[in-house]
Amino acid sequence: MIEILAVPILGASAYALRRSARAASKGRAGMLRPCAPLLAEPIHGRDRTGYGTLRGRFAGFPVEVRLIPEALVFRRLPQLWLSVSLHRSTGRSGTLDVLRRVTGGEFYAPGPELPARYPTPDGWPGETLVRGSRGAGDLLLRAGAPIAEILAEPRVKEVLLTPRGARIVSQLCQGERGAYLLLRENRFPISQVDPEYLQPLLVQAAELVRQLVVEGPIHAREEADDCTAA
Repeated sequence: MIEILAVPILGASAYALRRSARAASKGRAGMLRPCAPLLAEPIHGRDRTGYGTLRGRFAGFPVEVRLIPEALVFRRLPQLWLSVSLHRSTGRSGTLDVLRRVTGGEFYAPGPELPARYPTPDGWPGETLVRGSRGAGDLLLRAGAPIAEILAEPRVKEVLLTPRGARIVSQLCQGERGAYLLLRENRFPISQVDPEYLQPLLVQAAELVRQLVVEGPIHAREEADDCTAA
């Protein structure tokens, strides 16, 4: 009798688990949907981790927004990073990577291909590592001021400059403690990304690239026009 009852119970449990997994997958894929109005010509996608991606144009530049889940054995809680990449040829050959609170496990950051290490400029957070290609010192001098403004936000993890544009990676949230410590599951306490958190990163990335391509910062009027158009 017990065996007969066990079959439908197991079947119901399996169905509930599949349903929960589908709902979680759908939720991860749609986390960036509220941010679509910030961009012109927004395109939603999904990467191999199952998290949604968002591509479009901001301030006239092609941009890509991604969510990067990271869980390391030595990290107390998993992290969910928000990555904003702005694609625009700068006409400069150097690459510069500014990384904060280095753990050695930042798989998304450039590695040995950046052999030169540069002194952390005055006024920057003390736990900042500055690496780059050889001869990227001039790039650091030109971009130092806007990078310092970006680093004023404690959640910013990385600022990357390449000949193809710029990327800013910022902490979105930490994983839920109970799910991680007991089950080793990466559960994050948010269901959607707030556009008010993403927009400043988009503006900063655009300012940073324009600082490299042309002289002078973005004017406030241009920012307002660009945000309205997006």
